[in-house]
Amino acid sequence: MPELIQTLKSMQKVENDKRKFLAGIQGVNLDEDKQEEGGTTFEDVRRRAMGVNAEGNDVVSLQGEFAEHSGFGIGMGLGYETR
Repeated sequence: MPELIQTLKSMQKVENDKRKFLAGIQGVNLDEDKQEEGGTTFEDVRRRAMGVNAEGNDVVSLQGEFAEHSGFGIGMGLGYETR
């Protein structure tokens, strides 16, 4: 009897993994309880779309429209360069 129960649990795990994989291909995350607290914000997506590879709390992210919105710009007091 324990072998049968273990076999059924293994089959259920395989089916669950298949469902997660197929959902992942479609862009759905079935591990909702394991998601990060903050997640990706709209501002993070905009920054990546503009080609800025930095976090929102990094000074490097203050480029273009984000710099203008924060009150920085060319000749406005932000003298940081990336190498």
